[in-house]
Amino acid sequence: MRIAQISTNTIPVPPKDYGGTQRDVHYLTEELVNRGHEVILFAKKGSTSNATQTFEYESDDPKEQLDFIIKNLPPDVDIIHDHYGIVAKANPPIPTISNSHSKGIKGNVQLRVYVSKFILRKYGKQKGYAVHNGIRLEDYTFTKDKQDYLLFMGRLIKEKGVHLAIKVAKKTGMRLIIAGTLNDKTYFNAKIKPHLGKKISYIGPVGGDRKRELLANASCVLFTSTWDEPFGLVLIEALASGTPVLGFKKGGVAEVLKGMPQLLCRTTSDMAMKVKYRKRLPAARECRRYVRDRYSDSIMTDRFLSLYQKIIDKRLYKIKKNTLWNRRKAKLLAAPKEMG
Repeated sequence: MRIAQISTNTIPVPPKDYGGTQRDVHYLTEELVNRGHEVILFAKKGSTSNATQTFEYESDDPKEQLDFIIKNLPPDVDIIHDHYGIVAKANPPIPTISNSHSKGIKGNVQLRVYVSKFILRKYGKQKGYAVHNGIRLEDYTFTKDKQDYLLFMGRLIKEKGVHLAIKVAKKTGMRLIIAGTLNDKTYFNAKIKPHLGKKISYIGPVGGDRKRELLANASCVLFTSTWDEPFGLVLIEALASGTPVLGFKKGGVAEVLKGMPQLLCRTTSDMAMKVKYRKRLPAARECRRYVRDRYSDSIMTDRFLSLYQKIIDKRLYKIKKNTLWNRRKAKLLAAPKEMG
């Protein structure tokens, strides 16, 4: 199969540190190529992958990026997998899916894919499909021997509930390491900074070996989001490292941890109690096996390939004439003639 993967123009593929969407694009691209499929990747400058062809955006303007894709997309592509949104909205004459890595999908899009059944139900109104994120287990360090600290990993914003992770740490008396990008200074100064000291520390954003070490060595990861989390990649990253992760029943969290309901919490007191009795939580090998059986890059690729084939075989994508894609393509073809 000849597949075009459309990434965003924010972070290269694969990302060095934070970048959930780009990591999904990377894992999917690599796994598809390994299986003998031809993959054409459109991504930000600096991207490195084993895609059959990689085209790096030459502009930061979405309109110019769309034109760039139209000009460079090879013929006979079977399906376009749009993680960005600019292609699906243009309705090209090739089956195209729009993959939201957050919540809703706006615009005139035919085929929508969400990262959880929860988001499909609440924000997609059951119109579309759900395919869970997947990760490569080999990219995560595994250890059974844990150190005596709790870990919060994510963006430092109110919706991620960093202040609640601090509350849990104080209830247990355990050390808490906070790692992530500082996106809201007002929130940080009011709710996080006053609590920093010997027991609670903020180490900034992390990636690579440092991220793997933190995830693998933590006694427990605290996932304290208070918003409708679409999926929660940190959940499976922690489990892949053999580390139990405790989360509130918000958004897709309950869905991701469905097979390990003992990791779901109602309140900070409930979470603190589970931290104190963490020996009752799933063992390291059980955590890693859970990801291998449900959320590996191989399983994610299986599900997308199945969806691709279904769309093509059942002709679920309608080819339209008067579309933005066709209008832009006609203008691009006419441009040299107009100049002559």
